[in-house]
Amino acid sequence: MRPRRDRLRGVLADASLRARVMAATAILVALTSLMTGFLGTTLLRSYLYSRSDTQLRDFAAVASRILERSHVPVAQNGQLPAQFLVESVSADGTVLTREAPPHAAAGPRLSAAQLRDDNSPFTASAVGSPGHSWRVLVVPLSGGRRAIIAFSLDDLNSTVTRLEIADALAGAVAIAVLAGLGLPLARASLAPLGRIEATATAIAGGDLSRRIGPPSRDTEVGRLADALDTMLGRIEAAYQARAEGEARALGSEERMRQFVADASHELRTPLTSVRGLAEFGLQQGDAASPEELLRLMTLIEHEASRMGRLVEDLLVLAKFDTDRPLDRRHVDLASIAAQAVQAARIVNPGRSVTLLAGDPVIVYADTERLRQVIDNLIGNAIQHTPPQSPVTVSVTSITGTGQITVADNGPGMTADQAAHVFERFYRTDSARTSARGGTGLGLSIAASLAAAHGGDITVDTKPGQGAAFHVRLPLAASVESET
Repeated sequence: MRPRRDRLRGVLADASLRARVMAATAILVALTSLMTGFLGTTLLRSYLYSRSDTQLRDFAAVASRILERSHVPVAQNGQLPAQFLVESVSADGTVLTREAPPHAAAGPRLSAAQLRDDNSPFTASAVGSPGHSWRVLVVPLSGGRRAIIAFSLDDLNSTVTRLEIADALAGAVAIAVLAGLGLPLARASLAPLGRIEATATAIAGGDLSRRIGPPSRDTEVGRLADALDTMLGRIEAAYQARAEGEARALGSEERMRQFVADASHELRTPLTSVRGLAEFGLQQGDAASPEELLRLMTLIEHEASRMGRLVEDLLVLAKFDTDRPLDRRHVDLASIAAQAVQAARIVNPGRSVTLLAGDPVIVYADTERLRQVIDNLIGNAIQHTPPQSPVTVSVTSITGTGQITVADNGPGMTADQAAHVFERFYRTDSARTSARGGTGLGLSIAASLAAAHGGDITVDTKPGQGAAFHVRLPLAASVESET
C-alpha cells in the first residue's frame, strides 16, 4: 500500500501544475457528484419507503377487517382493488387465501419469526427471484391466523436505480465538460506562469531588461506577474546604478591617477629649476658677482611663483571636486565682467580688451568665483594670442540664461583640440607651454566653476579664425522658480 502511495506522489510531483490542478478539480467534481448522488438516492429511497409503508398500513387496516368478516379474497369482496399481495395464513403457516397483483412475481419468502412480527413493515426477498423484493406487513387475525400484506418494491427500486444512473451520467458529463472547458481556462489562467518561467530563464542568462508582459491585475497570477515586473525593474535599476557607480569610480580613479601624475610632472619642472639654480649659486660661492646672484635669485623667485600659482590652482580644483558650497547671491554679470575687463587693461596696457554689455543680467552666483572664471578666460585669450590681437568680452541674456562670451582673433584650434581644451594640464601645442606662465588648469577651473553654478562652458573655434568661449548660467528668476 505504501509503495503504491509513494509511486502516486512521485507521479503527481512530476506532473505539471496545470495537470495537477485539473486532476484535483476532476477528483473534487467526482466526489461532489458521488456525494450528491448518494444523498439524493438515499433521501428518495427513504421518502418512497415512507410513503409505501403508509400506504401499506392504510391498506392493511382495511384488508384485515375484511378478512376478519369473511374468508373471501379482498378483490373478490368488491370493496378494495387488489393493488397489494394479500395472503391469509393459518397458525401452522398454511396459506388459506392468496391474492396477488397481475404480472406480479412470486410472493415474499418469510421465516417463522417474520410471521410473528406484528405491525412493523419489513423488506423480504421474493421466492425464487433474488432480484425482486417485497415490502411486507404482517397483521394478526382471530383464530391465530395472520394476514400478510405485501407491496412489490420493483417499481421503487427501478426509480431509485434510474436516479443513480442519472446521477452517474451527470457526474460523467460534468467531468467531460470540466475537461473541455477547464483545460483552456487553466491554460489561459496559468499562461503568466509560463512567461514568468521564460523571463526568469532569460534574466538568469544575463538579460536584465526582460519583463513578463503587460500588467494584469484581474487574477492572482496576473498580480504576481505585475509585482515581479516591478521588482525586476527595481533590480535592473539597482544593477545599472551599481554598474554606473563602479564605472564612475573607475573613471574617477583613473582621472585622479592621471591628475596626480600630471601635477607631479608640472611641479617637478619648477622644482628642478629651483634646485638647479640653487646648486649653481652655491657652486659659484664668493666668486659670483652681485649681478649674477641677483639674476639667479630672480629666476628662483620666478619658478617659485609658478609653483605657487600651480598649487593655488590645484587647491581650487580640489575644493570643487569635494563639492564645496558656493557663497551665492544676486549679482550682475555685466558689472563683474566690467571689473575683470578693467583689471585686464591695467595689467596689459598695450592690449585692446573691449566690453560689450547692455542691460543688467542678474544671476544667483558666487561673485569671487564668477570673477575667477572671467579672469581665467581673458588671461587665456591674452596669453595665447599675438600682442596686438584684440579681446572682446560680451554679456547677453538668452531665454532664461545669462551668457558671457570671451572672443579673440588668435590662431584658433582644431576640432580635436577644442574637444580636450577643458581637460586638466592640456595644452594644444608647443606654443602653449608652461614657459609662458600658464599652468594648464585655467580652463579646467573655469569649467568646474561654471558647472558648480549649474551652468556650462563651450568653445567655438576654427584654425586661423580665433576662439570664442561661452559661459552660460541660469538667471536668478529661473533659479528661484525651480526652488
